[in-house]
Amino acid sequence: MGDLDAEIQNPNESEGDHDIAISFSKPVAAEVARKGGVFIPLKTTLETRAREKIGKVYVTSVPAKLASTVLNLVRKLVPDDGGIDFQHLRRFAKLKDLPPHVRELVADASASSDLFLIAGPIIAIPFTDLLHELTSILKEVYMVEVDVPLLAPTSQEQATSWTAKYWPTVYKKSNPFGPHPSIVERAEEEMRGEVEGYMELAERVAREGYEGNKGEKVGVVVVERKERKGRVVAVAGDARWDGWGKGGRGSGNVVAHAVMRAIGMVAGGLKAREEIDSGTEPKVDAIADIFKDEALLPIEKEHFDPSGNENGYLCHELEIYCTHEPCVMCSMAIVHSRFGRAVFKRRMGETGGLCADGELGHGLFWRKELNWTLLGWQWLHDVGEQEPEANSHLHA
Repeated sequence: MGDLDAEIQNPNESEGDHDIAISFSKPVAAEVARKGGVFIPLKTTLETRAREKIGKVYVTSVPAKLASTVLNLVRKLVPDDGGIDFQHLRRFAKLKDLPPHVRELVADASASSDLFLIAGPIIAIPFTDLLHELTSILKEVYMVEVDVPLLAPTSQEQATSWTAKYWPTVYKKSNPFGPHPSIVERAEEEMRGEVEGYMELAERVAREGYEGNKGEKVGVVVVERKERKGRVVAVAGDARWDGWGKGGRGSGNVVAHAVMRAIGMVAGGLKAREEIDSGTEPKVDAIADIFKDEALLPIEKEHFDPSGNENGYLCHELEIYCTHEPCVMCSMAIVHSRFGRAVFKRRMGETGGLCADGELGHGLFWRKELNWTLLGWQWLHDVGEQEPEANSHLHA
């Protein structure tokens, strides 16, 4: 239903923009386990589009005793409402529930009718054809064209506004453009007592990698969650300058970004486990050294869990906590690796791949045309906190 933009192109339409204790594989200093902060759910690409896509429908007056008969005829004449989902709209409405401008349109019919019915989109059937068929049931037919929202509301406030402005609208406590609100809220509750510790750990590995001339000051933490409790399985800092010579060769080793290294560590654990289970000898690949997917820093070695992801496929349903919004390459790697949740601290408007409302607008965490979606948030220490500074040109 979220892809109506592609399905309906009608010149009569108008658009507007209205509007839990922390569990680490190794101990971590107690002071980083403070609770607090706020999750800011990422908006999907559909959520950032125009929120009011309007289309015209026929509305006809109907006596209550003939309501079912007329609706059955309409469904026969316009199967599936011409491909438009009207579940968010009241199919029948009483005069008192209509907004004032619609009441004026149907004033001539109000004396003889109990209900008013949405009889389908005007692009699905010609006015004269519908009028002719309705006269076989109704003695007098009063029919007008009315603007209605084609996309479902994402809040009760929006439904109330549309009811007053267009037609009685229903909010079904769902999000037609992204993850269901209850799923997002439940995930936030699971992570709330742990996120600050994971973020501090990501900041620590970022600092150590930067001070050790390995790479930029970027870090990530990968967490496996069981029975609502998280466990760190990999920690990685950026290593794009390790053996590369900082500033001498463009952007450095792009496959040694922190996210790519963390994914490589988890994959390495899975590979090692499979080799042990099958009794095969580990293969040495000199070329693989470019990926820097082995623990290099003491903090990385301290928290690396070589057992791999117990879900069995790369990073399936794991969580990744990042100091910065990952770049487009790393964001796609997160999607392809099947992470379940991604949380970052610093938005990267010019280079980030997860956000849909940044300059790039990719919103890769939730794209229905991709074969995987995940939950995504920015995390700040406190409500109203100014975002941490970051080099806007950095590809994290």
